[in-house]
Amino acid sequence: MNNQVADDLFATKLALLQEIIDKKRAALQAILAICENQEQIYLAPPSETKREFLIEMGKEKQKQIDEIITCDAVFQRVFDEVGADFEEKSKPYAEQARKLQSDIKEVLELDVKIRAQEQKNMPLVRPNTGAERLQKESQINTTSVNYILEQYKNNKKP
Repeated sequence: MNNQVADDLFATKLALLQEIIDKKRAALQAILAICENQEQIYLAPPSETKREFLIEMGKEKQKQIDEIITCDAVFQRVFDEVGADFEEKSKPYAEQARKLQSDIKEVLELDVKIRAQEQKNMPLVRPNTGAERLQKESQINTTSVNYILEQYKNNKKP
């Protein structure tokens, strides 16, 4: 394979990696929106409409998760193909490579936001929970954290 063909193939694979990251970002943004909406739905009074809405949101979230799984598998396969040559061949495509790296960072940040929102939603999913319980738990956690910080400042073990 001559150098031009190899370079064209590398550029095509780099563009494919970017496309995959863009799809993954879109799926993660959809999941984050679902998670944020779920919080509001969980806080609403029980109803059949609420139940149906949560079921539909769950289906949509699973669809997005499946898309992410596919994106991850394809991304890994393509990256494995270009990975060994990435440092050497990416120089002419430095701007594209930097954008890809930046977008990967953004995807990771979205993942962290989703995990945080899921963690926030978790107490709402359990039966007999609600805003009052969350408020109490948050006060307890804050008190514990403040106590630990105070002990740390005073150079004592909590």
